Amino acid sequence: MKEDQKESYRPAIRSTSYWQLSRSPFYSFVFTLPFFALYEIATLTLNEDQLFHIRNGADVLLRQFFAIFGDFGIHALNIVFIVGFVVSFLLQKSRRQMTTVRGAYLMQMFTEGLLWGGLLFVFIKLAPTLLSFPSGRSLIQQITLAVGAGLYEEFLFRVVAIFILVTVIGAILQWERRWCTITAVIISAFLFSSFHYIGDFGEIFILRTFLLRTLAGLFLGTVYVFRGFGITALAHMSYDFIVVSIITTV
Repeated sequence: MKEDQKESYRPAIRSTSYWQLSRSPFYSFVFTLPFFALYEIATLTLNEDQLFHIRNGADVLLRQFFAIFGDFGIHALNIVFIVGFVVSFLLQKSRRQMTTVRGAYLMQMFTEGLLWGGLLFVFIKLAPTLLSFPSGRSLIQQITLAVGAGLYEEFLFRVVAIFILVTVIGAILQWERRWCTITAVIISAFLFSSFHYIGDFGEIFILRTFLLRTLAGLFLGTVYVFRGFGITALAHMSYDFIVVSIITTV
């Protein structure tokens, strides 16, 4: 009995595995922080007085939602990011996982994100056409949009959408979590694809590109479930970087 009590009071082992830590929210926030900073600086520099002119659509959508709350709402997204970082750090600490950032792990995440992005490109390249990317802009504007797409589209359609869908499906249908997750990934992929055809700057609906984007959403959703937000965001960015490089060299 005493041995059992001792066993139950032993502290949990701190995880130091790359595969576990790299998919944690804490490492994802640390990993994406430079990209958020780069995107914000670039958009503020390029936009001048036009706040939403050179911003990713998902970013604009989130900011317009928060703008409902007045002047404070315009900057709420940045505050949400900071709060999310603090919460992820505290959760990491409460789970007795490592809260010291390993530079080698961040480099591995960078490499892994590039590999997933390259694999997505090969996957999409098997289709008759590439997914389009905004043209008629300067190279720096296209790169900025690519960074924004990786950050905000993955945050909105993977982090937020999958979390909400898993919660709602689980509450209503009482399914096992894995089936809730699979269903959420599929639904979020359709939402992700549909998003590109909505609004003033939306594309003309073409079934082929809609299905391609849905497949891309399924791919990225699967990467997100198994590898976390940070790596998925870079995978999305790196795919867009490849497309931008093709557009600018043609």
